[in-house]
Amino acid sequence: MPVTIGLCGLGSAAERAHLPALTRAEETGACAIAGVCDPDPSRRDLFCERAREAQGFTDVAAMLDTVQPDLLVIASPPSAHLPAITAAVERDIDVLCEKPLGINRGDLDLLRCLVERHPERLIAPVHQYRFAPAWRVFTRTLAVAARREAAFRIDVSVDRPGTDPLSAGGWRADPEHEGGILGDHAVHYLALTWLAHPEGAVASCMRAGEPGSETASVGLQLGPGRATVTASYAGTARRNRIALDIPAAGFHLEWQDDALTVTRRGGPGSVRRVGALSQRQFVNELYGPLYEELFARLDDPAWRAIRTAETLGVAQLLAGALGCATTN
Repeated sequence: MPVTIGLCGLGSAAERAHLPALTRAEETGACAIAGVCDPDPSRRDLFCERAREAQGFTDVAAMLDTVQPDLLVIASPPSAHLPAITAAVERDIDVLCEKPLGINRGDLDLLRCLVERHPERLIAPVHQYRFAPAWRVFTRTLAVAARREAAFRIDVSVDRPGTDPLSAGGWRADPEHEGGILGDHAVHYLALTWLAHPEGAVASCMRAGEPGSETASVGLQLGPGRATVTASYAGTARRNRIALDIPAAGFHLEWQDDALTVTRRGGPGSVRRVGALSQRQFVNELYGPLYEELFARLDDPAWRAIRTAETLGVAQLLAGALGCATTN
């Protein structure tokens, strides 16, 4: 039987990423979109014209009560995430939610409470970067370093010339309610550090600049390792760089835009093209494998537990960063 889907939010993330991946999954029989929810009637009507078997709603609770889907996919602005998550899990419906899942300690407490009250429910984050081949090289390398208790250093820099111009609404320029650059971009790399060391913690955070052109830098302690994640809306171009150093092994791994460079013991680096997180289409295409894994493992208790733990762990890191941030 296909997994029935309720989709909350028909803005940019849905149009560019979720719906193309879900449409392909529908064609294979893995899922069926039964209902959509969005406050904009033009977006609802357009979708329902294209998918006549789906019903349109303005209210997520009404959609869930009427359609009773197996899974709620949340692609709305961050401030709307927790009410929709709560509505779903209290109706025994699993959740896949866009980042960020909570931006402060109160949000984190509510997430923990929901998990404690509904331990059988899945609350999974959309951290699609982990499906990029280069990202997997980083996570495998970090896993080896963790097993050997080797010191390591992660440095991340993300530059964007302002907020996403294709985004529906201006939520990315509202850091107080939506998380700003930390909730938009840095959270993906907090997820990488969580995968490397789930017991990691935020050591420092600095934010500067006006909403929509802000820069933020987060320092993390990851057991024997450290990480710095810097993200900016004040860049001159779209750029991404992730570097990993393991000094004891003489190992340097660097992913800059679409080039992955591996250097061992100071020798000449080997370079291969791997796709760039600075390219929108590359990022959008990562939703395909995200959904493939979801539908293949939705009934796997161990996988469900890991994804929910990831939600809580990354939300804790983000709340910690936003809570301790100093501003210039």
